[in-house]
Amino acid sequence: MDTISWQTITPEETPELREITAALDAFHEWLAEHDHIERGQLISEALDVLTGDGRDAVVDFEAVLAVEFEEFFPLDRAYLDALAGDSELVCIAEENASVRRTWVETGPVTDHVSFSESRRGDSETPSTRPAATAAYFAEETVSADPETGSVSVLAADSSDEQLAEIANEIEALVAQQDWSYDDIAVATKQSGSAVTDVIEAFERSGIPTESTTVTGFGDDPAIRELLAVVRHLAADDDDDVPGHGPDLDEERVDRAAEIDGLEEALRWWATESGLKAQIAERASPLDARAEFGNVRRAFRMAAFLEDTEFMEATWASLAEMLERAHEYAPQQNQTSATELDGGVRVDHLQAIKNESFRAVFLVNLVDSEYPGDPFLSRLFPTERVASMPDYPGVTQLDDGEVGATFPTTSTASGRPFAQYHTEHARRRLAVGAGAASERLYCCLYEFEDTALEERAQASRFLTAAYDDLPWVTEADDPGITSERAAEEYLLSRVDDALAEVSRATSQDVTVSLDEVEAELGEIQELLERSGARGEELRKALRARVELATGEVRR
Repeated sequence: MDTISWQTITPEETPELREITAALDAFHEWLAEHDHIERGQLISEALDVLTGDGRDAVVDFEAVLAVEFEEFFPLDRAYLDALAGDSELVCIAEENASVRRTWVETGPVTDHVSFSESRRGDSETPSTRPAATAAYFAEETVSADPETGSVSVLAADSSDEQLAEIANEIEALVAQQDWSYDDIAVATKQSGSAVTDVIEAFERSGIPTESTTVTGFGDDPAIRELLAVVRHLAADDDDDVPGHGPDLDEERVDRAAEIDGLEEALRWWATESGLKAQIAERASPLDARAEFGNVRRAFRMAAFLEDTEFMEATWASLAEMLERAHEYAPQQNQTSATELDGGVRVDHLQAIKNESFRAVFLVNLVDSEYPGDPFLSRLFPTERVASMPDYPGVTQLDDGEVGATFPTTSTASGRPFAQYHTEHARRRLAVGAGAASERLYCCLYEFEDTALEERAQASRFLTAAYDDLPWVTEADDPGITSERAAEEYLLSRVDDALAEVSRATSQDVTVSLDEVEAELGEIQELLERSGARGEELRKALRARVELATGEVRR
């Protein structure tokens, strides 16, 4: 639905879309009455300025260079045309690479525009195996083996184990000379929970991450404290003061209430209460970095209220804003951007397009994900969306439009709608593969996370690449390189030893207790040399043994 706002689309045939458009128009009118606009109106507003009398006051250049032109929407192209005017305009587009524009418009971008002159660049033979794999996904071309770089298939039993294997492989890479975490990217098909699942798994493994699509805000102790302060300051009398939350210094609260300005008072509280030191003491470096960012976000909310005329700059307003942001935000909350300051890049595929990383991990390469089922909107069933002639996305098309947009053929389906979105999913893989300069990892799992543990089918795109490209091979076992992998191996060895002893009793087989005793002895010696962390693992191992023998501890 964002496309309706961004591209000023006006549906006329579908009743549901007309109602949504009417609601958007009413919202935009309300914003205009208060001298504000939605982000989605920026391009259309700028276009109005460029086509009006005020153009000369904002335009001062002789030429315009537009890169990644294959992703320009119709309104983007209209803005570009108005911006360039009589100046020289040069647009650079990559063939068979659009993933954003082809979600709403079929065919190559050159079918929708005309230029006085056009030139086709020379196509170069892929110089690395990841680049050759990207060309295969994008155009179904099989080139000669570049013999540089690697493309590996990393498989695990479950999706959780897949992430653990990726974390282990990342630690093996950064253990090598001249490798760092920011040389590596992990790409998912979608944003949202798919990205946050990876981030949370890596945080448990001690791997730093960065992302352009997510940052933490919900369930943040620092935000909870600031929210408690704001609630106290917003209370009209003692009866309105919340009876729950962290204990606050009443004298400090009274002094904060005397300060003019929401942002200044909030910053004063954070300084006087030692909030920065508290975060550094209680949180790991990864969590502390996220909490500092969230505190800055709370400051910006206070500053926004003070600069906005149509909302009252009161503690009650700030309390409501923080409550909504905190209550409805998950532990990893989606946002438009966040600072990138080191760590493994975790993002959806579109976000890493035309970037370069030494190693890229493409996760969840199973058929239920690539291609998966076509999905266009959470508001309506897919079949209903597919029948909407004026939906702001590709729904109504024929075989010719599919072939004009994608040179690949990956499905036997006779429905153009299914064909189109299957090939679109394949192109996303091409974008991810193209971001890898040295190593590409295609990651998948064997069993779904369901009660019946149904077997997951490998993506048809990966299966075809494995058959057609001789350099696509199974990944080597990197051994144990991360703390999490070491813990899991340690616990599994105890489980295996207990299982062997149990099997000897039930199946009348012989087990060498000397070998079991020797292995457990080595584990005991290792734990003794590991300090406090070893003591924690010793407790976990003891609990495993007691559970296996039927004992219950409270």
